[in-house]
Amino acid sequence: MKIEKLTTPQSPIIWLDTLRALATVGVIIVHVSSPLVNMSYGKNMEFWWIGNIFDSFVRYAVPLFLMLSGATLLNKEYEIGAFYKKRVFRVLLPFLFWVMIYWIFRWAMLTNLQQPKTIQEIWQWAVDLFLKEGVSKHLWYVYMILFIYLFVPFLGKGLRKLNTSSVLALLLCWAIISFLCKSMPINQYSWMGSFGDKLLGYFLHSGYLVLGYYLGVQDFKDKRIRLYSAAIFFVCAMATALIVYISSKNAHRLDLSYYGYFTPFAILQTSAMFLWIKGIDIKNKFGLKLQSLISNYSYGIYLVHIMIIGLFFRQGIFWTMAHPLISIPFVTLLTIITSFVIIFILRKIPFGKYLSG
Repeated sequence: MKIEKLTTPQSPIIWLDTLRALATVGVIIVHVSSPLVNMSYGKNMEFWWIGNIFDSFVRYAVPLFLMLSGATLLNKEYEIGAFYKKRVFRVLLPFLFWVMIYWIFRWAMLTNLQQPKTIQEIWQWAVDLFLKEGVSKHLWYVYMILFIYLFVPFLGKGLRKLNTSSVLALLLCWAIISFLCKSMPINQYSWMGSFGDKLLGYFLHSGYLVLGYYLGVQDFKDKRIRLYSAAIFFVCAMATALIVYISSKNAHRLDLSYYGYFTPFAILQTSAMFLWIKGIDIKNKFGLKLQSLISNYSYGIYLVHIMIIGLFFRQGIFWTMAHPLISIPFVTLLTIITSFVIIFILRKIPFGKYLSG
């Protein structure tokens, strides 16, 4: 039996907005709480556990973005030229704009003695920054998704020809390969070294698109599926936090390998989040408007938020400003609001909608 297509009504699909908003918030929590995890281990374990739990509960963030791409893109037939043109205007142009902004930002954040001055020095510094970090480390995701988009029309066409059992077998193989490769030192940030490793990382991440496609088209009749999914999500998050602690203790150093996106807990947590929220019926008008705004501005928020966190850090707005139970939610909320305002203003400028994201 062929997998049924996910219908796309004229009105927005609310649960997709909900998931995209949660993924956006999750990414920001990761980048706000990660410094706490790295800086407090072995020094203040109470604070470390707070950061560890925050981080463990949002391991779904990046995989969920990929699953949403799979759920919304792989079930459709495309005219190839139109598909790529749309990605150029929606993804590539904003990305190129923000790459330039981040080059300027990173240069401005250097001390006067560190700043290259001549054109040749600036060029060499810019090239080195790209090779070492892709200009800013969070942009690794955009490099990856642009590469994956090259194959989306063909991947979707192939998947739609498979029956349910074949797609499940494909996902099982992906999960096994992902688990076997989870400890491989794949550097997604750098453009130096082996491109084979980077391509392997892109291939492994693309499995989440297939997972999103599969779960997106399934119509689970059991009303308890959301309850089960919520329970699995919480169990996976707490298990991740505990395993990170145990592995770090056994290694006598901070070991964050179980934060990776290819562990069984990460795959299960993201799948559980997807099924938990899928089909949710939100009645609150404020909640609907808020999640719709975050979803609509999610790409721009993702692109700009690291710069905002960096500027906040310069002003002492960091996890150290208060107890982590206060500072992490506060900095996260402030980052979301500030990022949203910047993208909102950019979209009001002529042609800004093509650059803001």
